[in-house]
Amino acid sequence: MVIYADMVFLFNLCVDGLILWMTSAIRRRPAKWWRILLASALGAGYSVLLLWPVFSVAFVLPLKVLVSAIMVWTAFGFSSPVAFLRSIVVFYLVSFVMGGAMFALHYFVTGSGQVEGGVFFTQFTGWGSPVSWLFVLVAFPLVWLYTRHAFRSLQERQAVHQFLVPLSIELGGKSLECTGLIDTGNQLRDPLTRTPVIMVELEAVAPCLPDELVTYAQNGDWSSEWPSLPQEWMTRIRLIPFRGAGSRGGMMIALKPDRIMICTGGGWHEVERALLGLDSGRLSSDGSYHAIIHPACLPAVG
Repeated sequence: MVIYADMVFLFNLCVDGLILWMTSAIRRRPAKWWRILLASALGAGYSVLLLWPVFSVAFVLPLKVLVSAIMVWTAFGFSSPVAFLRSIVVFYLVSFVMGGAMFALHYFVTGSGQVEGGVFFTQFTGWGSPVSWLFVLVAFPLVWLYTRHAFRSLQERQAVHQFLVPLSIELGGKSLECTGLIDTGNQLRDPLTRTPVIMVELEAVAPCLPDELVTYAQNGDWSSEWPSLPQEWMTRIRLIPFRGAGSRGGMMIALKPDRIMICTGGGWHEVERALLGLDSGRLSSDGSYHAIIHPACLPAVG
């Protein structure tokens, strides 16, 4: 049987490219297309050597691991030993899964093959198994869709983290620190004084508040009787008309803090005027921030 070296090279180029592409998506490490292509060509060239018995010594385990490491280094570079090792582990996991999937698909579709001496043999033409090529053709668009989704979510998280800043709050003689999101969409203000409102999770500031006020804010029943609070706290309270996304209008309890500090530009800056709006829910689904900062609270540039 005639085996075409160029077809073997092309097939392995596609498979290695898929594996590296998936590794990039799973590791959330964007790689330039030409680096993946170069690494895939290296792996494909190594596979072609199997066609010549004289190069059989090149397929010992240590050399296989070395070639894999060079492929990963070519595709993703070297940032740290831990990151590099993780990329190699993911590369091998994807290789095993993809190889097993191709084996299962081939046996399921053709039903042919036999095992001799613990090795699975099957019949294929000199340009490769049609089922294997079918796997490549189907896998490419699936991997492309997965990669596109993975990197889009990564870009969204990176965009969010660019607007995350440390926030220091002093309230009722106590202080706490949390992470806040600078959101230009937050235009909430006290309708009377036009003071900007920083929305903060009730749970985050609860240690600074009287228990009665925490319970009342959690219930959200403004028709019920207000709790008995010290005069100091009653003078801090404001009620702010509030409409959340997809919800009907309501009222939000806001408090006048003793002091608010925001860390931006490498230094801490005091917010001159701001109220703390208490939100009984979660502001971030992944817990990456606990406050939403009004853009007017940021220090003036220059």
